[in-house]
Amino acid sequence: LKVGDGMEALRGMEGGQYDVVFLDANKKQYANYLRLMLDLDVLRVGGLLIVDNVMWKGRVVELQHLSEEERVELSHSRQKRGVMSLVESDKYALAMHAFNEYARGGGRVSVTV
Repeated sequence: LKVGDGMEALRGMEGGQYDVVFLDANKKQYANYLRLMLDLDVLRVGGLLIVDNVMWKGRVVELQHLSEEERVELSHSRQKRGVMSLVESDKYALAMHAFNEYARGGGRVSVTV
């Protein structure tokens, strides 16, 4: 178990050839974590990377399929229930979308959701 700054923790795992890594860290840095993890050979070939929040509470899909008006309406309904603001939620959803695109576009990993 590694706890602390994600980039520092990964650097400490260089060449570790781990069988399984669970990533739950700064969502806006996920693509950078994956890039570093691959560069440092943290996972062995065939290893399993489990990534938390890849769909960010459904917001990743909503950003792609809902109109701006629908997203705002949904956000207002969520805010009434004390859920994160549209702006903050969208930032995380965009970061997770970028991570998902990076992960599936590089050809170095197989992606399963």
